[in-house]
Amino acid sequence: MRSSIRRVAVPAALFLTAAIFGGGCDLSTKHWAEETLRDRPGQSMSVVDRYVDLSLSYNEGTAFSFVRDLGTARMVFGVSSLVLVIALFVVVIRKPELRWRALALGVVAGGAIGNGLDRVLRHGVVDFIQVHYPWGGSWPTFNVADALVAIGV
Repeated sequence: MRSSIRRVAVPAALFLTAAIFGGGCDLSTKHWAEETLRDRPGQSMSVVDRYVDLSLSYNEGTAFSFVRDLGTARMVFGVSSLVLVIALFVVVIRKPELRWRALALGVVAGGAIGNGLDRVLRHGVVDFIQVHYPWGGSWPTFNVADALVAIGV
């Protein structure tokens, strides 16, 4: 009995640490972005000249704004993100021998927590990181939660 609890404890701890730390980092950077960049509407703060800017925006739709405005479905997407965190934790518990996967799923869960809470508690997801291509144009504005999901996957 003890060995089975111990076998599950480490992956569960990895998952929960990554999820809580990742979600906390995302939410705190969004708070910083709102406080710092709110007074600069339409303006960017350059981080890496010509390549990375910070500019506050709110995404009321889906990832990359494929759907621009979710309307009342925003709440469904937000709650679904938070339910996903529980489902990912169940996966970790059921296959505890895969510790790297537990960590990766925790990182994804951290991103789901950040963007899920934004959709439930705000009018949209706070985005503020802009990466520009050397040849012109830029990647869609994103946040730490988006980066966490991409890294975890």
